[in-house]
This record gives sequence, C-alpha cells and structure tokens, in this order.
Amino acid sequence: MNHLEKLDNFIVNNKRVAGLIAAGAVGYVALKALSKAACLFKNLVLPGYNLIERYGKGSYAAVTACTDGIGKGFVLELAKRGFNLVMFVRNVEKAQALVKEIQSQLKEKIDVKIVKIDFLKVNEPGVVQAAIKQVEDIDISLLVNNAGMTLVDRISFETFTEQELSNMIVFNIYSQVLFTFYLLPKLRSRGKKSGIINLSSVSTVISMAGFHMYTGSKMFNDYFSKSIGEEYKGIIDVLSLKPGYVDTPLVSSIKDKRLCISPQECANAALNKLGRFEETNGHYKHMYTSFIQKLFKSAINNKIRKICQSQREKTELPQDKVF
Repeated sequence: MNHLEKLDNFIVNNKRVAGLIAAGAVGYVALKALSKAACLFKNLVLPGYNLIERYGKGSYAAVTACTDGIGKGFVLELAKRGFNLVMFVRNVEKAQALVKEIQSQLKEKIDVKIVKIDFLKVNEPGVVQAAIKQVEDIDISLLVNNAGMTLVDRISFETFTEQELSNMIVFNIYSQVLFTFYLLPKLRSRGKKSGIINLSSVSTVISMAGFHMYTGSKMFNDYFSKSIGEEYKGIIDVLSLKPGYVDTPLVSSIKDKRLCISPQECANAALNKLGRFEETNGHYKHMYTSFIQKLFKSAINNKIRKICQSQREKTELPQDKVF
C-alpha cells in the first residue's frame, strides 16, 4: 500500500479528525491572509498620528547628522509639522544655512538648537554626554538617530582598511546606542508619550555579499530598536526605519532611480508610521524594494560577487594584511 492509499484510508476511517484538520488548515490560511491584509491597510491607508499633539506642542525633535540626506529630510518635515529642533551636527556652518532655509519656508517661526559633535569620536568617554548636556533644559520629545555611514567606492571586505571597519562600527552603532542611552531618561519621564526613530536599512531583509559591515551594523540597529520598543512599550513609540534608495550623494552612481525617493518623502513616510509599527520600510516604493530583494536574492548575490571579485583583483593587498 502506497502513501496515497494510506492517506485515503485514514480519511475514510477518521472523517471527523480529517475534517478538523482541514478546517484548521483553512482557518490558518484565512487568518494569515487577513493579517497580511490588515497590515497592508495600516501601511497604505491608515493615516499617521498628529505627532505634535501626541508628543506635545512646543516640544523639540532631536536629529543626528542632519545637514544632508535623510537627516535633512527629517528636520524639514519635522519643522513643517510644528516641532522645534535640536540638530546634532559635525558642520555648524551647513547647519546654520539649513536653519535659514527652514525658517524661510515656515509661516510660524520655530526654535532651533545646533550642537556640534564629531560622530567618529562618539565612542570616546564623555563625548555624547557633553553634547546632550547642552540641551538638558529643553523638552525633547522625539529622537531621530539618523547618523550612519557606508563606503560607496568599495564593497569587497578585503579592500577595507582596519580604520574604515572601526569607523563604520563607531558611526553606525555607537552613535545610535549612546544618543538613545543618554536621552532615554528625558524621553521616559516627560509625563507624555515620546518617540524614537532609529535608521536601519532595507538591506537587512536578506544577507548580501559585499554588505557585511553596513548590513551587519544596520541589523544591530534593527534589533536594538525593537528591544528598546518592547521595554518602553506604552511610554515611548520606537520605530526601526528600513529605507531603500533615497536621493542623496550616496546613490549618485545608481542609474535606475525608479525606486528612489527624496529625503523628505522618506521622512514623511516614516513619521506617518511612528506609533503604529515597530518596523517599516516607510514609503511604498521601499516596501516593493524589500519584496524584490527577497524574491531575487540569488541573482542579486551572484551579481555582487562578481563586483567583489573584480575589486579584489584591482586592489593591492595592504601590507598590514600580509603575513
């Protein structure tokens, strides 16, 4: 008797059990479908919260590394929504120029505090703490940990220097952890809800050749955000943002920009998800990017492996790697 005959005999002799199994399977599939439909509805249809009312009128949003790219998109969008701003930046002159740009676009003036900090030194004792101390007397209700870096000219692991590896860990991990660490007591004890948005990346949805350091650090950002969100659930809205291509100098070499969005579009989409999700790609184009990456993982990796091999062949092995 083959397996099909055994199954047929089981169904005939155990009709109730088979019926319950079938009903359970149908119910499970239906629940999964409803869950995905509900998630899609929340993502694409449900409006975002009025964040200035949720977190408090007159409060400040703090954004790290915000004179360019996604960070700039966040300060522009937050200012438009009525938040005062704290800008943690490396270049004060660029920040001052951005403040003038922001104020020129607003009917009502907002207050902006600029704090200078070297993000490549945030792992040194007291650096982040000293920056936070400069704004300790103001009501910060929202933190956007935007600071992050990658290398655009190389991706093969062997072509990195030890200093570049260290810089990426400091910039992408230490910055996010320490700004969260020093601002959490303020966010937690306001007597009103607060929020945190931590920048991760769409690259975390699959393991990709050539994106070891960037994706590894961004995966840390993702899990760090979710864990903080669980600990402070009901007190602080925490969102792990996983954007795809955003129109910044980092993607200047990308030829096909159909799935690329502006920094302000990225920020607007993220802010509309804050308080409703623990993680998001934000814009619908980046949700599609995530889907495509999962679908074509093998093809993507095959292409990147060839690029990595080409870079290794063109790069002379540094002396400190020769034994």
